[in-house]
Amino acid sequence: MNVFSLEAAGLVLLSFTATAQVRLGVIGSGQLANQKYTVNAYSTNGNAKIGFRAGIMLDAPVADRLSIQAQLVYSTKGTKLNEANTGLSATETTLAFNYLELPLQLTYGFSAGTGRVAVGAGPYVGYALNGKITDNAGGQINSESLEFGSGADQLKRLDIGLYLSAGYELASGPLLAIYYAPGLYNMANSSAGSIRNNTLGLSIGFLFGGK
Repeated sequence: MNVFSLEAAGLVLLSFTATAQVRLGVIGSGQLANQKYTVNAYSTNGNAKIGFRAGIMLDAPVADRLSIQAQLVYSTKGTKLNEANTGLSATETTLAFNYLELPLQLTYGFSAGTGRVAVGAGPYVGYALNGKITDNAGGQINSESLEFGSGADQLKRLDIGLYLSAGYELASGPLLAIYYAPGLYNMANSSAGSIRNNTLGLSIGFLFGGK
């Protein structure tokens, strides 16, 4: 899986526009990103890091009340680690990742007021464009790029997880939704441990072609 296959998948989804009723739109989100670390039987979570997402979306009805919703977004993820996570006093470590992501959901909606309440569930696939680790030890800051690859000290670019959402969509186009995206794919190459992303966020968007 690479950035080109993600873009190809996005183009396939956009091909749905050849069918009736399909609506394109834009979406942006603020999110709290975190990571879960597991080494043998020990697990710990980092501290939430503020991030964002932005991109395009489409909504393609497939049946009464049911539609397929897809997004192609730029997403910032990561976590913050401190003494409670690492055991190193007076040290704070920030890991920051930039992803190209493709969430795909089956959405169920029911009428409410001038729009509909929509709940959705499905997978997401992400590809890490780059990453950075920054250490702050007593005011001394050191930053370097993270390495991706198949080595034991490198990380995987691929990220796969669930994408769950609930929100309200006006018939005229505006939408607001909360989402939770727990990662299921281990970013680490080492068999002794795992690293998984998770995000919780709030999205606002607009679907064109509304009534």
